Amino acid sequence: MKSWMVLAGIVLLSGQALGKYTFPEGMSVKTRSEEIASYQMREYDKNQDGQLSLEEYESRFDNLTREDRRNIRRNKKKGTYKTPEEQFKEMDKNNDGFVDEQERAEYIRKLRDSGNYLY
Repeated sequence: MKSWMVLAGIVLLSGQALGKYTFPEGMSVKTRSEEIASYQMREYDKNQDGQLSLEEYESRFDNLTREDRRNIRRNKKKGTYKTPEEQFKEMDKNNDGFVDEQERAEYIRKLRDSGNYLY
């Protein structure tokens, strides 16, 4: 007799997965980069218009954590440090002078993939 159990939407028979869990239509899962970008937009977007201006982004650098300062020193030492203005310009893919959540998530993903991640 075969033993079975259901674990997170996957039916297992004797340790073999027979089905794969799929999310219901309209439901999606955010990547880690998207989660971080979403959190940061809530924190940095002072006027809550859903996009960051250069001034809003620069104000983030007024209260750096110890880890932020350490990462800045590390990137300066490696020659990969970019000023807030340079970072903003690189994030603003459509050159409209604002950064939305998707542009922020793509920038975070790019930093992570290049090894210069802060997250």
